[in-house]
Amino acid sequence: MEAIDLLNIVPTFVLVFFRLAGMMLFAPLFGSTRIPRRVRALLVLVLALGVTPGVARAALPGTAWSLAMAIGGEMAFGLAMGMALSLVFVAAQWAGELIGQQMGINLGGVFDPQFGGSGSVLGEMYFMLTLVIFLLIDGHHSMLKGVRESFDALPLLTVGVDRALFDTVTGLLGGATVLAIRLAAPMLVTMLIVDLVLGLIGKTMPQMNVMSAGLTLRSVVGKVIVIVGLSMTSGVIRDAVSRAMLQAQAGWTGR
Repeated sequence: MEAIDLLNIVPTFVLVFFRLAGMMLFAPLFGSTRIPRRVRALLVLVLALGVTPGVARAALPGTAWSLAMAIGGEMAFGLAMGMALSLVFVAAQWAGELIGQQMGINLGGVFDPQFGGSGSVLGEMYFMLTLVIFLLIDGHHSMLKGVRESFDALPLLTVGVDRALFDTVTGLLGGATVLAIRLAAPMLVTMLIVDLVLGLIGKTMPQMNVMSAGLTLRSVVGKVIVIVGLSMTSGVIRDAVSRAMLQAQAGWTGR
C-alpha cells in the first residue's frame, strides 16, 4: 500500500520540483552563482520533498507533448516568480553602477556574486546592501512562504505565462526602473551641478586643467553624497523590497 502511495505522489513531486527549480534560478540569495549547482539542486530537492505532501495530487499528462508543456509551464511560472523578486536587486545594482560611472570609479571591475559577471564597486555595494536588508526583514522566509501558498492559489497544471503573470512582472520591472532612478537621482543632479561649475571655471580660467581637476572633484563630492545619503538609501531600498514582495505575492496567490 505504501509503495502504491509513493508511486501516486511521484507526478506531484516532479511538477513541484520544476516550479521550485525555476524560481531558484533567479531568486535572490538562492540563485547566486556563488552557491554551487549541486547545493542549489539539493536545496530544491529538499524543499520539494517538504512541500509535496501538502500539495493537491496531480496526474501527469498521458502524451509526451502534454508532459513537456506541463513541466514547461511550471518551470516558466517559477522563473517568473524568481525574476520578479530579483528585480529590486537588479535596480539597486544598476543605480550603483550609474553612481560609480558619474564618480569615475568604474574603471576597476569586480566579480558579480549574483549573476557571475563583472560589475562596479558601488554596484556590488548597493547589491550587498539590498541583500542585507532583504535578510533583515525576513524576505527569504516570506519568499518561501509565498511559494508554498502559490500551490494552493494556483494548483499544479493550471499555471502558465498568462496575462496576469505578465502584468505582474511588467509592473515590477517598471517599479525597479523607478527605484534605480530614485537611488541614482541625487548623484546625477549633483554631478550635473559640478559639471556646470567646472564649465564656468573653464570659461573664466582657460589656463586651468579642468578635466584633471574635475576627476578629483567628482570623486570627492560623489563620496560625500554616497555617505550622506546611505541612511536614506537604506530606507528606500527597504520599502522597495517590501512592496515588491507584496506585489509579487499578490500576483501569484491572488491575494
